[in-house]
Amino acid sequence: MKVGVKTFNNENFLDHFRNKCDFFEVQAIVGNDYSFLKKFKKPFIVHAEHRGFGVNDADSSLHARNLNSFNFARKIADNVKAKHIILHPGIIKNKNCSKEVAVKFFKKIKDKRIIFENLPDFKEGLCTTPEKMKEFMDLTGKGFILDFNHAISAALQGGLDEFKIIREFIKLKPKHYHLGGQKIWKFLGFKKDAGHLALIEGNIDLKRIVKMIPPKATLTLETTTDIIKTDNDLSIMGGLGWKQGKM
Repeated sequence: MKVGVKTFNNENFLDHFRNKCDFFEVQAIVGNDYSFLKKFKKPFIVHAEHRGFGVNDADSSLHARNLNSFNFARKIADNVKAKHIILHPGIIKNKNCSKEVAVKFFKKIKDKRIIFENLPDFKEGLCTTPEKMKEFMDLTGKGFILDFNHAISAALQGGLDEFKIIREFIKLKPKHYHLGGQKIWKFLGFKKDAGHLALIEGNIDLKRIVKMIPPKATLTLETTTDIIKTDNDLSIMGGLGWKQGKM
């Protein structure tokens, strides 16, 4: 397994981990300068903007914004020869949103590097379950990335078994993986979670999850942008069997 770390736009962060991980993932934020990425010889993966940045590929009223966002990410991916471009398929928030809008949007983009990330919003998000992801992949002809934390969150909201969902997602042969620390609270029938934490801050069964990952997979630690905590995340992965530079 190859393990990488993620940054939004921090050259110092990447420089620190230059010799400590296998690849870098970069969040492409429109307007930021990513020319510094050329300084690094590591393999790259690019993550396009998502709803936190005002993008929703399922919303027809945001078509121009969505396309501009993707093109920005694609340009960065071209510049660093990225293997994948990660996209959130979208959420159903209003009358302008639908699965059909998202499918039409993605079918027009001819880029084999696109992979869709399963979303955590069980009711509103597209591709929240293995069945929905498979349908979306079939309709668009593109692959997907399995975010473990999103899968667990969606399962909790839907009253489903988290590890059964994960097993079914893995059967669809993800092209990439995301993993972060995740805190889950379960009491009196109430379930809540918080994600994108440092690995040590979560209470999910990391050992069980890592054992489920295929040996030749690539995995981004989508945890924190804190250098010290990310160092510790890599140490934890080492304790679970990962060795830098080796499958």
